[in-house]
Amino acid sequence: MQYLALIGDVVDSKQLSKRDEFQAKLATLLRETSNRNPALASPYTITLGDEFQAVYKSADRLFADIFSIWSDVHPVQVRFGIGVGELSTAINRKQALGMDGPAFHRAREAITEPKGTDYLIRLQGESPPQGSTDDPWKLLNHLFNMTTHKVARWEKNRLHIMRDLLLEKPVSEMEADLGISNVAVYKNINAAALDEFKGLCTEVTKLLNRELKRP
Repeated sequence: MQYLALIGDVVDSKQLSKRDEFQAKLATLLRETSNRNPALASPYTITLGDEFQAVYKSADRLFADIFSIWSDVHPVQVRFGIGVGELSTAINRKQALGMDGPAFHRAREAITEPKGTDYLIRLQGESPPQGSTDDPWKLLNHLFNMTTHKVARWEKNRLHIMRDLLLEKPVSEMEADLGISNVAVYKNINAAALDEFKGLCTEVTKLLNRELKRP
């Protein structure tokens, strides 16, 4: 069975002025993220002070979770590496610990490559056959490099609106949650082409779900 292994890395965590408070806040929001997500095979778990991981059996809420975390920890940034593949160990359904296999190896490769850049999402699946120049993961990562380079500069409200768009929430609910006007919501959507970003995330979700169904 194929899974999505996700590794999150808090950017420049050692430079945080109140690191203990941030880590406590992160633990709470990761627990809340896990509790509301039936797509998880193993819950979000902090593995180091600045790193956490989870295992997904479906990509349906993956990007909504990522934007939710970005919004909740803003202005701190988190980089995500996502690996698609099998696990060579049993699923730990209580904590994302003690597991290994290609999915985690690829997630680790994905999280390592963009360090030192503004790129915040990287995906890695099975490599193409030797000699092939057709690598869909490279295409996806170029797309995410272009988009998350800009996301790194977004304000908290915009991240929240993007999350709500992915969850199909109505604009009226966004207004109430954020305490801003209808005009301000649409201004954010139009200024950052959030509908297009939502379309990208939706299509990548479909691709990942197809990969998960591969034998």
